Amino acid sequence: MASPQMRMRSETQQPVERERKAGLRLLNAERSEEIFPLLLEEVIGLGHRSAFVVKVDFETSAIAPVASLNCSRGFLQKQRSTLFAMENPIVRILHGFKPEIIPSKSKTESRGLYVHPMLYRNRVACWEAERANASTCLAVENFQCRRRLNLPDQVCGTCDMRAYAAAVCVELKPSTKPAEIAQLGSLIELANRYLSRVFKVEHYYNRMTDMETTIGQMRTVLESMADPVILTDGQHRVITQNKAAERFFKLPEDVSEGRVRAVELNNLLFSAALSSMAVAGVDSSRDMTLVDAIEGEEVLFEAVSAPSYGADGRRTGMVTVMRDVTELRRADDELRQNYELLTAAEEVVRQDRDRLNLIIENVGDPIVVCDKDAKIVLLDPLAAELFGDEKVARQAVHVRNQAKLDAYIAAFTYSFSDRESAPLHLFNPGTEAEVEYDARSGKIYDERGMVAYTVSVLRDLSAVRRLEQLKMERRMLEMEKFAVAGRMAGTIAHEVNNPMEAIKNCIFLLQDGIREDAQPVYLILKTETERVARIVRQMLGLYRNTEQVGNIDLNSVVEDTLMLFARQLERAGVRVEKELMDLPPVVGSADQIRQVLSNLVVNAKDSMPQGGKLRIRTRIARDGIRDVIAITIGDSGCGIAPNLVNSMFEPFVTTKGERGTGLGLWIVKGIIENHGGKLRVRSKVDHGTVFRMELPLVQ
Repeated sequence: MASPQMRMRSETQQPVERERKAGLRLLNAERSEEIFPLLLEEVIGLGHRSAFVVKVDFETSAIAPVASLNCSRGFLQKQRSTLFAMENPIVRILHGFKPEIIPSKSKTESRGLYVHPMLYRNRVACWEAERANASTCLAVENFQCRRRLNLPDQVCGTCDMRAYAAAVCVELKPSTKPAEIAQLGSLIELANRYLSRVFKVEHYYNRMTDMETTIGQMRTVLESMADPVILTDGQHRVITQNKAAERFFKLPEDVSEGRVRAVELNNLLFSAALSSMAVAGVDSSRDMTLVDAIEGEEVLFEAVSAPSYGADGRRTGMVTVMRDVTELRRADDELRQNYELLTAAEEVVRQDRDRLNLIIENVGDPIVVCDKDAKIVLLDPLAAELFGDEKVARQAVHVRNQAKLDAYIAAFTYSFSDRESAPLHLFNPGTEAEVEYDARSGKIYDERGMVAYTVSVLRDLSAVRRLEQLKMERRMLEMEKFAVAGRMAGTIAHEVNNPMEAIKNCIFLLQDGIREDAQPVYLILKTETERVARIVRQMLGLYRNTEQVGNIDLNSVVEDTLMLFARQLERAGVRVEKELMDLPPVVGSADQIRQVLSNLVVNAKDSMPQGGKLRIRTRIARDGIRDVIAITIGDSGCGIAPNLVNSMFEPFVTTKGERGTGLGLWIVKGIIENHGGKLRVRSKVDHGTVFRMELPLVQ
């Protein structure tokens, strides 16, 4: 018969035996998913009605049942929640890390719901933390309750492993004793320890699987590369290499002596290159010439090296990728040579372009370039003035000129002649006067012999006509001068000849009757008579034009004229102001221009008897479509009466009375017109007079 003592021992051994059997079952679990079903079976085996496990998804912060026994589907659906629903008792207990009993609303059915949190934790640090000598192991911190249960904290700072969190919920029977609750908690803690170990093992297994997959992928990538890739250790010994590198650095079985020497030479060169880069302390690229062990040819490589590092950050070796740049280097040399040739050709083209632009700029005639469809593609500045710019609003005269040009260019483009010259009547945009141009055109052909462009040069014939007219007028003037000089010479010869003959006869008759003491006077009389005869002969030569025409520096002529009259102007109290702009040379007679300036300066001085201001200015101006050189001479004198302004350039018209001849301004106007220029005057009584001369700028 069993004694009470024996019964007590039997009752105390029974929970221990049950716990041992439950531990063995849990220990036999190979996966973390098997722990929760085994744990629930053991919990129900303790006599409780039902149990379930809720687990936290740290990716979404959701809490949902993952295993259950004797629980309805509707009841489990109500247990879904989130980590942030603190009003839920299960969530609150899960955040607190301590088991609690949620009392039952009905005291007769159940004592309540026992909730026991399960979290990844351990007494000792993991292998990664011990190796890294780190104090941030998540398992130890959770065991010591250093962290709160939230999404950012449940990641290990050493191995980057994301932990698990769950809660075992057991519906207690009404008569559950504290000892039974303690036994239940012990069982759940035992399951949590096993789960932590299995979870960590699975983490290692998953990492190994991922690493093997990564290694396999990297090996596949390495073998698929056409360039040699070599991994060496800290002593420059080869750890691994792909098949492309084995062609140069690895010896297969049964090879010739020549291939052995080629591989040994390649290894020697490669090791020397790595050692050189290591001594230099830089990881960069370097050219290297190796021998193809199979073909026996030299191959130029660019070896690009980069260091490899271990988990502790120390340098463990070097990865070298060798790119075959033999053809690339040859192509680079050819490209460099071609670039040099292209640069030289570009310089020649640039010089030709500059020379052509210089020629175009100095042609002085409008130039028009059209394409194969007779459309304008290029205009020089002079042509742009005639036909306008499409980017801005054009005038009606531009449209009319464009229409005439289009008709001419279209006819020439589609004709069979290579060159053509024809008159073209256009309108001056400034004066709208009709101007005759001599259009000279030529064609440019492409490689197929088709017309690519046409070039037309428009020569202004009005300037030629004007020049011819000026020549004709000058010739008529010369002829008129000849006639006047002839008449003057005839008159002088007729009027002077008879008295001179009488004087000469008298002198001749007196030759023998002159006393010796009067002989000097006789010689003076004879000499002066001969001088008068020479003067008459010189007057007969006035019609001859012996002026030399050439390039004139107008500013120098102005300076010389002012210097000549400087004393006279100073005595008359005239203050001179000059504004001389840099000017190009002008074709003409320097003496005649000086005569013009002298007449105008003297007239200005005479118009300011009480003194005043004389201003002379030279500059480049615009007269219609051409550039001219303008010379302005202004004074602050008495001015000219309005009734004399229109007739002041006629001969023998003067305002000086007996002191003037009335020929000065007539001569000035004639000289300016002979030079192809214009003379304008503005005057106001008691305010002064301004003369403006415009001489053509010949390019």
